[in-house]
Amino acid sequence: MGASVVLYRGIEKTINSRGKACLASTIDGSDPAINEYVPVIEEMKDKIGDLFIKSGFMLPEDLMEDLYQYYLDTGIGSGSNDILEPNQLRELAYHLVDVIDLFDMDYDEAEDPLVLDEWVTIKNLFSSYAEDIDDDLLTYVMRYAIEKGAFQ
Repeated sequence: MGASVVLYRGIEKTINSRGKACLASTIDGSDPAINEYVPVIEEMKDKIGDLFIKSGFMLPEDLMEDLYQYYLDTGIGSGSNDILEPNQLRELAYHLVDVIDLFDMDYDEAEDPLVLDEWVTIKNLFSSYAEDIDDDLLTYVMRYAIEKGAFQ
């Protein structure tokens, strides 16, 4: 079973078990009840972060932590950089599965789910950690980064 499948299953388990209370209520940012869900969302973010970092076992842990923080900060894949709802977190987490596919050297070129900003960030992180990354994986990721314009 590939790392992305394990990540996907972990995401589903996390969102379905911890997000039920949040999903039962409509959270639109103005709902005063949102404060009671913030700790649950933060807990889910931490759990998904742990799953993402473990799914990237082939890479330095610091690189994976930095990359996860980048995704939380930008919200790429979720439609929001202020993730307040389980559905937003689920969308971000599903996007992380695509990132893990890249690191498993199984990038879906037909779907091409990563945007230029992601390629630039991945390129920069891989450059910083290059000596700690397997040569085949480094070559694979950098080849895509070049193709996608991350070096311009």
